[in-house]
Amino acid sequence: MTASGVNVRWPWEGNGWFPIIAIIHRCGVDAMVDYALRASGNSQRPIASAKYFLPGWKELPPKPPEGTAARKPAPHLRAVGAYQSPEERGIF
Repeated sequence: MTASGVNVRWPWEGNGWFPIIAIIHRCGVDAMVDYALRASGNSQRPIASAKYFLPGWKELPPKPPEGTAARKPAPHLRAVGAYQSPEERGIF
């Protein structure tokens, strides 16, 4: 998160890290950083602790299984057949 510009304290100690580690395994670091960037951008005050992000991180969707192909947008459809100018179609 520091590399993305979000500098916060990580106040967890001992067993307190287990929920964070579980979220990392379930959602991935990229999703957590994306959420933190959006949340910090919407905040009116500087965020001092990573605890601020914890409720939102808990609601992130799970990452797809390894090897899942990325969804690529379908190409735009194009007209098939002979071109007719607007004059030929009677528009003008």
